[in-house]
Amino acid sequence: MTDPNIALNEQFCLARTYAIAKSEDMIAKVQGFTPDQIAAQCQGFAPAMQPFVTALGLKTQPEVVQDVASFILTTGMSPAQLKGTAQICMGVGYRTDDMDVALGSALMMFAMGDHVYGEVMGHHLAPGFGTSQRVDSARAWYIEGLNAIDRGAPAVFAPGQPECTDLLRKASLSLGSTNSSVTPVQPLVQPASLPSFGIVSE
Repeated sequence: MTDPNIALNEQFCLARTYAIAKSEDMIAKVQGFTPDQIAAQCQGFAPAMQPFVTALGLKTQPEVVQDVASFILTTGMSPAQLKGTAQICMGVGYRTDDMDVALGSALMMFAMGDHVYGEVMGHHLAPGFGTSQRVDSARAWYIEGLNAIDRGAPAVFAPGQPECTDLLRKASLSLGSTNSSVTPVQPLVQPASLPSFGIVSE
């Protein structure tokens, strides 16, 4: 690895590809909805997730996670249903270039305990893709994702390729830090009905 930014961009592309493939595999098993209907429903909850995506560049990691966790409690969905929906919608978000849906879905997975998805928030915050650029925050999210794998959680992107995890670790630790000063903004949560496709997380 000679350039951490290039290495992280490659890992981001890999994660995006895996997220889309996983989503499409799960969509094929959903009964009663066409792929287009599922995509439309996923995009429909973007307004509810947008404040949390915005908060990524404004708040600390624990504050963002607490806000998302509080929102999850208002959905009325079981964790298994919500994870299934989030996995489907994350891939839909990437496939349709809707970063509020993609990032919002990853945030829900993280807030429900799947900390390996911290990698996703790191990938977005480091270059400022779909959210503000915050290299310092990106490192915190990467660290949580890597710590989860160290604790035995299976990798969700490129499973069976431990060299990808090693590369991600080296590249994320090589990122510089910024001293940017921001004024925290409290997200305004919009009422929303999250889609439920009758499929649970695998």
